[in-house]
Amino acid sequence: MCRNVKITVLRTEYHQDLAEQYAIPDLGICPFHQKGQILYSDGINPPEGMCGVAWQALGPMIRQLSKGGLLQPSGTWLRDDSIGVLACPDGVRPVIFLLEAVN
Repeated sequence: MCRNVKITVLRTEYHQDLAEQYAIPDLGICPFHQKGQILYSDGINPPEGMCGVAWQALGPMIRQLSKGGLLQPSGTWLRDDSIGVLACPDGVRPVIFLLEAVN
């Protein structure tokens, strides 16, 4: 039985130095996510409103949590093995997410 996964935006960042060097003019912070935003996934499908690139990176981990699995060997990363703190792959304006399996 798969559980839903709660996806909370912990932080949105913007690296001005990288943007000035590599990004298009006026790129700005991620337009898809804001700090405190909460989304839910059934473990298979991306939640409405989630950035497609973030889903591509986080989807496999969301599926793992949904199936009751751990994201890392117990005791090797976070204090609570049942969660994940992960980021989208955008190096200029990353979004940090908290993933938690819920009933």
